[in-house]
Amino acid sequence: MDDDITTRFEQCLRRHLRLLKSDSIDYAMEVVQLGLDSMTAVALLLDMEKTFAIRFPDEMIAEDTFRTAGTLKKAVQLLLERQAS
Repeated sequence: MDDDITTRFEQCLRRHLRLLKSDSIDYAMEVVQLGLDSMTAVALLLDMEKTFAIRFPDEMIAEDTFRTAGTLKKAVQLLLERQAS
């Protein structure tokens, strides 16, 4: 299941982060270095919600959530776990 999450997550990132070129994603790199701005963040958020059938609560719509691909993936996984329980 985690592989499926990773694949779909990375597909979402690739659709929105214009500077993301390499085959492997550096999950520690700040996504602003990959082209994330405020408009892209909104589009990415909506895409993640649609792709994973989740909703980001207001408290998770914060700079820390969107700082790196790793922090964003952790947020998605947390929301999926909450939804499953």
